[in-house]
Amino acid sequence: MSNKHFFFFFFFLASIIAPQNAVAKTDDNEKYETFIVNLGNNVIQILINKDEKMFKRKESFRSEIQGHFALKSIGRFILARYWRRMNEKQQQEYLQLFEDAVIENYAAQFDDYDNEKLIIKSSRETTDGGIVVKSDIRRPGKGEPLHIDWKVFNTKRGLKVLDVIVNNVSMSITLRNEYASAIQSRGSIEGFLDYLREKIRNDQKALKN
Repeated sequence: MSNKHFFFFFFFLASIIAPQNAVAKTDDNEKYETFIVNLGNNVIQILINKDEKMFKRKESFRSEIQGHFALKSIGRFILARYWRRMNEKQQQEYLQLFEDAVIENYAAQFDDYDNEKLIIKSSRETTDGGIVVKSDIRRPGKGEPLHIDWKVFNTKRGLKVLDVIVNNVSMSITLRNEYASAIQSRGSIEGFLDYLREKIRNDQKALKN
């Protein structure tokens, strides 16, 4: 999975199919699975509504991301030790740029949606207190399905996704490596923030072309 497509998995949320196995589930498990199902259904409405103005679709998508993902926690985890090297102003700017980068990267790919299907398979508790909702993405005519694990926690602000694992690759770890490389190559925190600004501008240009 390319670093560029941190949230690329959303394109597969065309049809959400509940688990078909007969294994009894706890109320908590069902709650977490329903949370992912609702996220997928909401995003799909944005993808298929191509008559809507793009800025409105972006606003709707941002609302879904803000409502279902722990963006601040993800952003801080991705930055790792570099978070402590930022002053408060840089931290706030980074978090906003991180969110904008997610939104713009995804918006630039809105029309790539191709009616794939995500099937909820099962869910299980994790040792760190979360629930992993396991799913497959079936891609007609595109080979083996992708395996997607959604790591969800019950936070003070309700259920939130903290990581997505695609074919055993953590998207948070993938972005952590990308951002660390960018900081090192740019030589400073300010240089890294410029890197994020450039990514956002490039995705905005791609959307216009």
